[in-house]
Amino acid sequence: MLRSLLTDVVAAGAPGVIARTDDGRVVHQAAAGVSDIATAAKLQPDARFRAGSITKTFVATVVLQLVQAGRLALDEPVGRLLPGLLAGGDRITVRELLDHTSGLFDYTADPGVLAGEERDQVFTPRELVAVAETHPASFPPGTSWQYSNTNYIVAGLLVEAVTHRPLARELQARIIGPLGLRATSFPTGTGHISGYHAHGYVSPDLVPTTDGTPFDVTRFNPSAAWAAGALVSTADDLSRFYRALMQGALLSSSMLKEMKTTVAEDPADPSGARYGLGIERVQDPCGADWGHGGEILGYQDMAYWNERTGRTTVLASTMYPAPAALGPSLEKAAAYLVCGTPQEHTTG
Repeated sequence: MLRSLLTDVVAAGAPGVIARTDDGRVVHQAAAGVSDIATAAKLQPDARFRAGSITKTFVATVVLQLVQAGRLALDEPVGRLLPGLLAGGDRITVRELLDHTSGLFDYTADPGVLAGEERDQVFTPRELVAVAETHPASFPPGTSWQYSNTNYIVAGLLVEAVTHRPLARELQARIIGPLGLRATSFPTGTGHISGYHAHGYVSPDLVPTTDGTPFDVTRFNPSAAWAAGALVSTADDLSRFYRALMQGALLSSSMLKEMKTTVAEDPADPSGARYGLGIERVQDPCGADWGHGGEILGYQDMAYWNERTGRTTVLASTMYPAPAALGPSLEKAAAYLVCGTPQEHTTG
């Protein structure tokens, strides 16, 4: 069944797709499609890929570790630690950055950022914040919810201000190294992905090519994502991370409780998705799933841990932006991974 669902994802337009489930005892993993259209090499389940906004859970975990150590406070103003960065920094708290209630404009909605990405421009984090600051706030801090990548660029700068070390080094020292995530990295100024990896593509409907094949964007640098989405990882590493996080290996019980304190993403839908501190809670027939989705040029991913079953689920496809036809096949595969009984490529 899983193999068939992944084949459907490829048939709907994704060059490749990877799936993995892990309940702590048995692992099921599979892949379909190719890792590189140019070579037609078969995609393997252990390929690295850009994780997009799954990065946010990693960054939020580092921030909460600093809170746990008394070096930050969730309800202190951002302006106290990053003076002059934000016009309203004295009214925005660390918590409001992490749960997207700050009201900061999302810099990725500025046409200049997209144009810069198309030129393969290397952005600095402060340049990205400066772009956001040219736009009015979406709402007063703490009064509503709106997903904004700007929040996590500022959160990354907070980590650097408090530790006096690069964010990449803190991620490595606090999460990647201790958990043994050997295929996970945080490259930001270069499009190079080390090791065996899946190429990422944009639909030819959006970027026309002479032969009608998807446009390869793997080499594009991810500096415009930085702390909001520049992580590179694998299904295995992401599964290991979310299991460790949710089982208390990275945060104290009180900090994990703070992380899992959520706000409704849509107040009109109280049973819908809720957002905590760098983590999302989604309810499905199998219970509450905690994790994050990820979208970045060339890749569309998700990684969740189910509270009832203890199962981690990772799904990654190698086309974004993608045609609308790809959405239903990915949703069907995701639903099966979370609540089904995958049987392909079993290990454990």
